[in-house]
Amino acid sequence: MDNHKLDTLYLMRLLVAISRFGSFAAAASHLGITPSKASKDLRHLEQSLGAVLLSRTTRRVQLTDAGELAYRQADQMIALHEALLDGLQRRRQSLCGELRITAPDLWGEIVLTPVLLRFRASHPEVRLIADFSNHRADLLRDNIHVAFRSTELHSEPYLARPIVPDELVLCASQGYLASHPPLHQPQDLLQHSLITRSRDYDRHERWPLLHQGSEIPLEVAGELAFSNKKTIHQAMRQGLGIARLPRYLVASELADGEVGEVLPDYRPKGAHFYALYTQRRADSALITHFLDHVIRELGGQEAPTL
Repeated sequence: MDNHKLDTLYLMRLLVAISRFGSFAAAASHLGITPSKASKDLRHLEQSLGAVLLSRTTRRVQLTDAGELAYRQADQMIALHEALLDGLQRRRQSLCGELRITAPDLWGEIVLTPVLLRFRASHPEVRLIADFSNHRADLLRDNIHVAFRSTELHSEPYLARPIVPDELVLCASQGYLASHPPLHQPQDLLQHSLITRSRDYDRHERWPLLHQGSEIPLEVAGELAFSNKKTIHQAMRQGLGIARLPRYLVASELADGEVGEVLPDYRPKGAHFYALYTQRRADSALITHFLDHVIRELGGQEAPTL
């Protein structure tokens, strides 16, 4: 090993070992190196400090006055390093610290909130601060640890872990379906009352559908159009038309039969929820454990971190 590459903590351990064992041979055996290397590395330490640390005799080595001072400092450095390792170990076993999270408002409210509360119950020393908003926060500027987004990864400048699919479903109330003609093909939608998502007062919306691996483009115009999904959901439940909504929003109603899925063989093209974080957060034990918890709770398919 080149002298300039010698690890400072190793040199401190070497000095302490030589002092405690009273010989280069015993210290070298303790550290798993040869006596000649121990002697050479100690000389390098003395040269770098500009002081003689040991007085060597044929029977024993002893600390000089400068060596006594260096020994005390070295012993403190080793103790601090061990305390750091112990603290990190405790942190892994009993997580603590602050976790700042952002997520889309509806998904955060319905899906993520129960997961957060269970995580907090298991880790009471963690402080959770969550902002459910559709505002696209800047993780660095806003000091956010994790941002959950339904997104296309190629547009994101962050590290990412896949969490769970963001599936969409075409659906309507059973009352609506019972009083209107059945649907067999995507074009049948154009003969029905639709409830679309309005942006800038535009009732037109693209509803691309997937069928047997192919994407079918579809342009629709709603008889009703609203700017938020909760209002669309409410209108759909009241039997006012067919809506395209997140599956998580209507899962319980689909399960108990209040709402029916429309054209189940033609699924609306969805996306995927990802947890986004910056490189400086990548090695955080708290963030790693938290994301493992979220993925486990939501049953998402784990994939390599991008």
